[in-house]
Amino acid sequence: MAGGGWQHLASSARELASASATKTRAVTATLGKAVVQHEAATSREVRHLVAGEGSGEPGSSPVPPGADGQHVEGPREPAQQGPCEVQDAYGFTLEVTPEQAAILERCRARQEHVRAKWQPAARGPDGLPPPDVLKKLCRKGVPPDLRHQVWLQLSGANARRQRLPPHYYADAALQGGGSPFAHQIELDVPRTFPSNEWVQSEAGQSALRHVLRAFAHHNPRVGYCQSMNYVAAMLLLVLGHDEEDAFWVLASLIDDNDDGILYKDMYASNLNGTHVEMRSLHELVQHKLPRLGAHMDALGCDMSILATDWFLCLFCTSLPAETVARVWDALLNEGPKVLFRVALALLKLHEPLLLAQDNEGELLRATRRLAAKAFDRDALMKVAFEGVGSMPMERINSYRARKQREVDREFAERETQRNLAAAVQEHGFVLSTQDAALLKRSGDAEATAQGSGGGSSQGGSSAAGGSPARGLAASSSVGAAGGSRWVSSLQALGSKAKDTLDRGRMRIAHRRGQSLGASPTVLEGLEPAP
Repeated sequence: MAGGGWQHLASSARELASASATKTRAVTATLGKAVVQHEAATSREVRHLVAGEGSGEPGSSPVPPGADGQHVEGPREPAQQGPCEVQDAYGFTLEVTPEQAAILERCRARQEHVRAKWQPAARGPDGLPPPDVLKKLCRKGVPPDLRHQVWLQLSGANARRQRLPPHYYADAALQGGGSPFAHQIELDVPRTFPSNEWVQSEAGQSALRHVLRAFAHHNPRVGYCQSMNYVAAMLLLVLGHDEEDAFWVLASLIDDNDDGILYKDMYASNLNGTHVEMRSLHELVQHKLPRLGAHMDALGCDMSILATDWFLCLFCTSLPAETVARVWDALLNEGPKVLFRVALALLKLHEPLLLAQDNEGELLRATRRLAAKAFDRDALMKVAFEGVGSMPMERINSYRARKQREVDREFAERETQRNLAAAVQEHGFVLSTQDAALLKRSGDAEATAQGSGGGSSQGGSSAAGGSPARGLAASSSVGAAGGSRWVSSLQALGSKAKDTLDRGRMRIAHRRGQSLGASPTVLEGLEPAP
């Protein structure tokens, strides 16, 4: 509409204020027709502009946007795509963004490229490439359809099976039903990977139950520890639901007496080995990622809270399943130092974000959230093997040896504290001032842990439970009577209580001697007075 038209409309609008009803209706009709004509003209002009046309007349040029009071709409933003659901190779449903879906596709394409390198690789008598070639190939990933046979060889599962009778697994699974761990296994089987359709099926539950029962019978010293259910279930998924193969790989990972792939006592009842691994990881973080290590210490972020499930579940409850399989490709070939490398890689990849967290809870939540979205397995493994520097096994073993001595001393002291508490609570014995002080430290530590919302559930409290106040109060009156180490004003020292107290004190002396490099002897003055 020309500028004169708008002036006419404005003039007509001014007349509305003082006009009669008839005049008002006439002016309103005029305004309505003008607006309709304006919208029609504008629509035609916009269409011409979008199509690159002019006025429609030969030789005419396009009308510039905004000319003669026109309104031209800009291009619309493309609709944002929300998360979508995809299923991975092992039956887990993932909710991913378009960018994450593209990462998964890129990793799968890379996987096909790696497959071409596995096929022509020369094979030895065990069906695997030579060690130097095998190490590189495992770090790049074993093709999913080859994992079954490769893992059986890498882990030593085939060799273990051949050393025992053919029906060993079937017998162990049957007899494991009477294991003292059978009840806990029965509770944990339905809780394992609740989102995985096969694991939750009748066949999956039965297979998982059989594998765990068989291992509990096979290795009664370890028996069953929560988290083994996830490891066994992941093995079943990767190994084509084959129970016996999953059992033998599980045994190769966990078997104790330095015969398994993982560090000894990782799954012991007191998690002794896991404590050692967590402290060793703390040392490595301090060495490799000093800023993050100092930040975690300042926030009071305990490494055992952050990474225990990484090591006990071998990342299978933290990382996406296809990423976990990549980690296990290298773990079964190179051993547990791969767990340290992957842990450091996760922290290094997201170090700036973790440094920005200002409290322990937020840092832990951020770490778990980032691990759950680690779909780019190629990037993670590249950082693990190329981005965290040299990590010889000798260094890890030196950390372990030192941390093992620390853990042994602490566990021995806790055992002595439990023995002392039992003597006071159950037998009414009165202790010397020195032993009362040891018992008081245990009570104070327990009270502090409870007041702060908990602490380690492994061996941190007295066996008898309750407060040691009665023993401490009684010791103040007769603690030094006659210089005797064990004095009772009510009854003679019973042989059973005497033995348990002596055993606890001698064990801590033995551990102390080990930590100092001395021969395991009982220190003088520890024997109770006759």
